[in-house]
Amino acid sequence: MPGKFDRGAGTATYELADDGIACASLGGLVVTANAGELSALLLKAASDRCATGVLCSVQTALIALPPIDVQHYSYVAPELRVLPVAVIVTPEQLPIYQDIAEAAALSGTIRRAFLSREEAWRWIREQARALAANRVWWSGLRSLP
Repeated sequence: MPGKFDRGAGTATYELADDGIACASLGGLVVTANAGELSALLLKAASDRCATGVLCSVQTALIALPPIDVQHYSYVAPELRVLPVAVIVTPEQLPIYQDIAEAAALSGTIRRAFLSREEAWRWIREQARALAANRVWWSGLRSLP
């Protein structure tokens, strides 16, 4: 079932694909006042639907964010930090989102920016597969006497 969040002039829409990836899109004006909340709502909605990752396009959004640091990711609950997010951007947005991905990595949150939907889709599927394999490995390790 598709969903939509409006926060100020920014909007986020999402839908869960058949492969378990939440497909999302940000639109409107994304600024400091709504960026974290829109992201948190998307992550929570994806997690509630047992998504294995989020593929998010910001290509139609106007992004006006200051430099992002590790503290920016305080909106991400610790249990949601393992949910990988591939962000599809325009060439003009790429430097902003590369900085965001770097700050995310420092906070233990998995983000990566892409110019191509196909490349983003491949990466998010690989991250979801790797995380699932890691969970299986850890559960097997915990069951050892």
